[in-house]
Amino acid sequence: MIKQKVTGWIILTAMLVLPSSLQAQKNLEIMSLERWAKLREVERYQLNIAEKYYKEGKYKVALTEYEKYLALYERSEAAPYSQLKWSLCLNQLRRQNTAIKEGFQSVIDYWPDAPEAAKASYLMSRTYVTIGRIPTAKKAYQRTITDYPKDPAAVYSLNGLAEIAIAEKDEKSLLKIRKRLVFDIPRNKTVAGTCAAAATSLARYYFAKGMFDDALKCLATNYKDKQLTYYVYYYVRSPISTLVGKEETQALGHKLADRSLAYLKADFITDYSTDELKKAAMTEWYRMIEVETNTRRDDKVLAAYNMMLKVFGSSDDVLGRLGDYHAGQLRYEQARAIYRKFKDQVQGLSRIAASYRGEKKPAEAIKIYQQLAGQDRENAASWKGQQAATYRESSQYPEAIKVYRELLQTDAANVQTWLWALATTQEDAGLLKEAIGAYRQCDNFPNNYREMADCHLRLKQYNEALVLYNQIRQGHEASAPWAQLQIGYTYEKLKATEPAIKAFQLCCKKYPTASSASKAHAHLQNKYKISVTLGGATKE
Repeated sequence: MIKQKVTGWIILTAMLVLPSSLQAQKNLEIMSLERWAKLREVERYQLNIAEKYYKEGKYKVALTEYEKYLALYERSEAAPYSQLKWSLCLNQLRRQNTAIKEGFQSVIDYWPDAPEAAKASYLMSRTYVTIGRIPTAKKAYQRTITDYPKDPAAVYSLNGLAEIAIAEKDEKSLLKIRKRLVFDIPRNKTVAGTCAAAATSLARYYFAKGMFDDALKCLATNYKDKQLTYYVYYYVRSPISTLVGKEETQALGHKLADRSLAYLKADFITDYSTDELKKAAMTEWYRMIEVETNTRRDDKVLAAYNMMLKVFGSSDDVLGRLGDYHAGQLRYEQARAIYRKFKDQVQGLSRIAASYRGEKKPAEAIKIYQQLAGQDRENAASWKGQQAATYRESSQYPEAIKVYRELLQTDAANVQTWLWALATTQEDAGLLKEAIGAYRQCDNFPNNYREMADCHLRLKQYNEALVLYNQIRQGHEASAPWAQLQIGYTYEKLKATEPAIKAFQLCCKKYPTASSASKAHAHLQNKYKISVTLGGATKE
């Protein structure tokens, strides 16, 4: 019983993805254009200064500018808005208690009828969560819902309570909140996205429980007609596979599949009078078969494909999907028998070769690619490339290298593609010096320099690797933090402790917000017991 509860909770928390609270806050940080239009020019000028600094993340300066606005224009239309933004600045500066007592509460007390009052009530609740006062936050969210039931802040507060329910593993409360969001909240433009996301999440949860009708009701609040049918197909497949994959829930998974398939079939297109209608009808059949595939009922999947062949004829598309299904079940000979029926012989042979590769029979695949290169001369280079890739997959590196060298001579339009393939194959084969030479001819800097440096490191040619890392650092700005970090590691391989430390410190100092600086910072602390204050940790 305990195990079932835990499993249910995992499903619920995984499926009920909450709309972003940060996005909700962004929605609340905006003042309407109608209210902006009511401001005098001097008011707009001062408020724009404060807004500019806020957007730039200069919260101390913005705080001062919002204070200035309130001092100059305390009776302005935008006064409650300025007070709200002032409070948000305090939050960003980690002065949350002041933001609650002197900021958000002041908005509610002094401007109870302003749009910002509901926003302040919600944001105050979120601030309580931030500082860990969860019981108080719960009460605050409930107060917002009670005081401002028709405001978007009430919807965001419901989400806030859902977040707390997740943290407390309170499945009962979470389900109750989600049902309320889906079925009880009128969907205006502001909250429609939040409610729609809740509906989708709840539908996925119900599917995971095998509760088709409940899931359908949720999705029906978002979609109608063909769109609803599509999203049933889209969301039901994974839950069916999960349920069928466990012995104790297999019967439930099959029941969910049967109910879903009946629903999908009821909406099938039966008019094939135009190519467009026929194509749409075939898409519906493919969706049905895909759902059935998740049940692992092989006989039913094959029966569906055979019926489709009778209805639509033996097109390469249907045959290809049937052959791919057999290959996926490791029935390679049956798959190849179907591929040989293709009207497009080149496509059929290509799939036969791929099936041999899947079966780990490279020699047979290579014969097919050689046949294709002779038969489809326009794309001969591509088939030779597949031949080389097959050699490489089976660790036949000399044969692969030989084919890539031939392609360099015969396919001038794709020299860079074959150079890279040659270089990486040589590196895999342990021909590091040869690989360096090939990489040097590639024009995809800095990737080729990265690989060259790695080859030099494997050859224990550390000074040559340092030269390349410095060239990356100087020539490719986005890769500079990574290259600087590698310089430090390479000096360590040279047993040059002091240059290594300096390299790691420089990484922290010069690129303080990069992830590489975080690694350098941690490495200095862990290996050398050196604390760095010049950066080295990414921003929150």
